Amino acid sequence: MDTPDLSELNRIEEQILLARLSAVRASIVHAGEKGRDLEFHVRRLLRDLLPAEYGLTTGFIAYLEDKSVKLTPQLDIIIYDAVRYSPLVRMESCDVLPLEAVYGYVEVKATLRSSSDEAKELAHDSIEALVKQNAALRKLRTRVFYNTIAGSPIQIEKISAHWLALRGYVVAFEAVDTTASAPDKFAKRLAEVLKRQENAHLHGVLVPNLGFYYTRAVDVRSANADEYYHVKYTIDHPLLAFKSVLLDGLSTFQRSPVEWYPAIDRYLNYKGEWKEQSPNE
Repeated sequence: MDTPDLSELNRIEEQILLARLSAVRASIVHAGEKGRDLEFHVRRLLRDLLPAEYGLTTGFIAYLEDKSVKLTPQLDIIIYDAVRYSPLVRMESCDVLPLEAVYGYVEVKATLRSSSDEAKELAHDSIEALVKQNAALRKLRTRVFYNTIAGSPIQIEKISAHWLALRGYVVAFEAVDTTASAPDKFAKRLAEVLKRQENAHLHGVLVPNLGFYYTRAVDVRSANADEYYHVKYTIDHPLLAFKSVLLDGLSTFQRSPVEWYPAIDRYLNYKGEWKEQSPNE
C-alpha cells in the first residue's frame, strides 16, 4: 500500500509560498497591494487546512471598554466561530467581529526583522512590534453571554466570563536581518522580547523554509518564574509544524456551553423609543 509523503507535500507548499513573494515583488509596486496579495494566499492556505466551522476574514474586533464599543487595530486574518456568529459589520474590504466570536488572529508580513532595544519607534514588521500588539490583544479577556434560566421560557441571566486570551500567529515570508534569519538567534531574541514585554504569548511564528517558533505554554498554577517565555523552534518542515500547532491551538480554544448565546446587543443595542399597544386599549 502506498504511503503519502505529507512532509514532502508541505515542503512543496513552502516553496510555493516563497515563490509567491518573488512574483509579487516582480509585478506589484504598491506596498499595500503587495500585502493584500500575500494575505490572500495565506488565507487560502488556512482555508484549505481548517474545517468550515472556522471563519476567516480581515478586519477589526469589537469589544467594550468603559461602556463604549471600541475596535482593535485592523488585523490581517481573524479566525472566528462561523457556526454561531456572523460579522457585526460586513464590508467589501473588511469585517467587524464581536470579541465573543473570535478564536485568534494571524498577522502576515512580507519580511520579518528585529528592532534594536534602543529604537525609539518600532518597525511595523519587527518582532518587537508584533509582540507589543499581541500583549495588547491578550488583555481582551471578558466575554458576555446570556443563558435562559431553567424552567422559564422568557427569563434570562447575563453571564460575564473571564476567557482565554486570543491565539496569536505570525506568517512572514522571509527574515531580513541576522537576528531574524538565524533560527537559534531569532528564538533567543523572541524569548527576550516576550519576557521584557510581559503578558505576551505568540502561539506560532512561521517563516517558510527557515523555521517555526512558538511560546511554550506553562501551568500558571505551578510554574516558576524562570519557566515563562521559553521559545521552542524547529527548522525541520516548518509549515507542517505550523499546521499541527495551529490545529491544536484552535481545537483546544475555550468554547462556551451550548445553552449560552452571545450578548450581541452590547454592540448593536437599539436606543430608539419603544411604543406598545394592548388589546384592551
